[in-house]
Amino acid sequence: MLRDTHVHGNSFTFPLLFKACASLNSLHDGRKLHAHVLQLGFQPDIFVQTSLLDMYSKCSDLASARNVFDEMVMRNVVCWNTMISAYCRCFRVMEAMNLLKEMWVIGFELNASTFVSVIAACTNLRLGLSMHCCVFKLGLLHCEIPLANSVVNMYVKFGLIDDARSIFDTVDERSILSWTTIIGGYVSVGNVGEAFNLFNRMRQMGCVSQDMVLFVKIISGCVKSGNLLLASSVHSLVLKSGFHGEASIDNLVLNMYSKCGDIVSARQVFEMVDEKCIFLWTSMIAANTQHGYPAEALDLFKSLLRTDLKPNEATIASILSACADLGSLSIGNEIEHYVKLNGLASNQQVQTSLIHMYCKCGRIDRAEEVFAGVLHKDLAVWSSMINGYAIHGMGNEALKLFHRMQITKPCSLDHVVFTSILLACSHSGLLEDGLKYFKSMKDDYRIEPGIEHYTCLVDLLGRAGHFDLALKTIQEMPLQVQAQVWAPLLSSCRKHRNIELGEYVAKKLLDLNPGNTSSYVLMANIYTSAGKWKEAAKTRSMMRNKGLVKEPGWSQIEINGSVHVFMAGDRSHHRSASIYEKLNELNTKLKEAGYVAETDMVVHDLENEEKEESMKVHSERLAVAWGLIGTEPGTTLTIIKNLQTCGDCHSFLKFTSKVTGRHLIVRDGQRFHHFQLGSCSCKDFW
Repeated sequence: MLRDTHVHGNSFTFPLLFKACASLNSLHDGRKLHAHVLQLGFQPDIFVQTSLLDMYSKCSDLASARNVFDEMVMRNVVCWNTMISAYCRCFRVMEAMNLLKEMWVIGFELNASTFVSVIAACTNLRLGLSMHCCVFKLGLLHCEIPLANSVVNMYVKFGLIDDARSIFDTVDERSILSWTTIIGGYVSVGNVGEAFNLFNRMRQMGCVSQDMVLFVKIISGCVKSGNLLLASSVHSLVLKSGFHGEASIDNLVLNMYSKCGDIVSARQVFEMVDEKCIFLWTSMIAANTQHGYPAEALDLFKSLLRTDLKPNEATIASILSACADLGSLSIGNEIEHYVKLNGLASNQQVQTSLIHMYCKCGRIDRAEEVFAGVLHKDLAVWSSMINGYAIHGMGNEALKLFHRMQITKPCSLDHVVFTSILLACSHSGLLEDGLKYFKSMKDDYRIEPGIEHYTCLVDLLGRAGHFDLALKTIQEMPLQVQAQVWAPLLSSCRKHRNIELGEYVAKKLLDLNPGNTSSYVLMANIYTSAGKWKEAAKTRSMMRNKGLVKEPGWSQIEINGSVHVFMAGDRSHHRSASIYEKLNELNTKLKEAGYVAETDMVVHDLENEEKEESMKVHSERLAVAWGLIGTEPGTTLTIIKNLQTCGDCHSFLKFTSKVTGRHLIVRDGQRFHHFQLGSCSCKDFW
């Protein structure tokens, strides 16, 4: 418009136009404007040239910015600062430092703006310390808030919170950025208490208004602390401050409640938002999945599909995790179909989640197909497949894949993949391999063992009957870990019927966690297997007197997309009569095939015949009976259980696979069992 009127801009007009180009990141228009000012002879105008330099810098054209700087007839401090800032913005800190030294040698007076960008771009502590020393000597630190903030942030970035605090405490004036930086620093190093002390001090002083970035830091602190009362207080402040309705804040508040274990409040936050973004939906779906409500997560996903929003890769990953927890293969298949239709099939996060889902739904073959189709496998993809083999008791396959990963794609291993390897060794009885990889993890990869690694190690040793070594291993562990690794040893005592050690371990567990029902149940079962009925009854009585109730066992089977759940002795199913008739028919066939009930784990002192009758109605047997009724001959049946399968039901399932010719896949509380032609994939080691 200006050109059409034949009116030329001046030294005030062009800086504004260059600033607009920089804001729009429009390098094309900036270059046209540059040509125009050259034609008009604005080369000597320092204001126009500086704004031109700044435009190229902010449009990431560093070469053009440097050309403008080199061709400037006159340069002032602002020009030098702009060029130094341009180098810092492109992470070329040494060029910025060289320019700063040149500026100093020439005799320009360095100011706070000269140092702000350099300190912010420091990539090592030594350079940061030298810059701090310079600004201190020049007396700039305590009178320039942006510079002080930059120094504080530099120390926070390198984890030196005490040094950051000393600078913060000595500055005369503080902005909201000053408070946000130091509070965020304390949150990042895990000192949430001091972060909230500073936050409360800031509010009491009333010197600055709170902004959204500050609340992001404070909410992050609540997530780290897991303190629900603190989380509720912060949420109240968010509402009072008027930030409710900001998509990022709503999402953070929802996640805050989820991490603090309050799924109800998280859902209330979700429902309060009128216009929900995809990130909020994803967070709510993920929260339900993480808290053990996969069915609710699936309901939410169905509601999401009825909106105009499209799920992203994170949404799909979360809902596939819910399918994995439920063991719902039919819904998992539908979601994979959706993934393919919507162009997400090549996304690695989705592919990893598909592998995990198929493994947890019993279809290791489908997981292998997805794995084979991943073109560029990262560590998460490899780990997911290795873990799949581990939970299916395919230890040798897990180790082969681990070796293949090391040859095909050498990469930095993490604690997750070693957990899967140790789990695989534990479930397959690969004692020597397990000990070797545990040692390698520490010595070769410098990975400090966590609770999950120690638990696998103790489980591995206990299953193999190496109780002395298991005890020695526990005693050598850090104290904070010991409390959580006694449980697998007690389970091994049950397997090997080691009553004396079982009593010792149970006492340790009950001293550490007297409210844990599984310790009482395991110890009672150990007594039962040895025929010590009085001791078993006494243990169960102790549990009842403390008001503790054993988790009821259940089994589920999915047929034609419908999930059927059974409990022991359950007669609530609408085809209950047919189920019990089929079960009686099956029991007759099993006896003819040589099946003999293993009655040593029945919890009451009964005659053998009575024990057999009590075991005939365990939940997995009812699920199998319904599966035989509701599916065509030869169909694979997949059963999901919440508790570990008992020895007699394991025997029952082996014989059932033999007399029916069915492939039975059972996921219990520990692992997968594949029953085919009278044998189990676990080789009776579980």
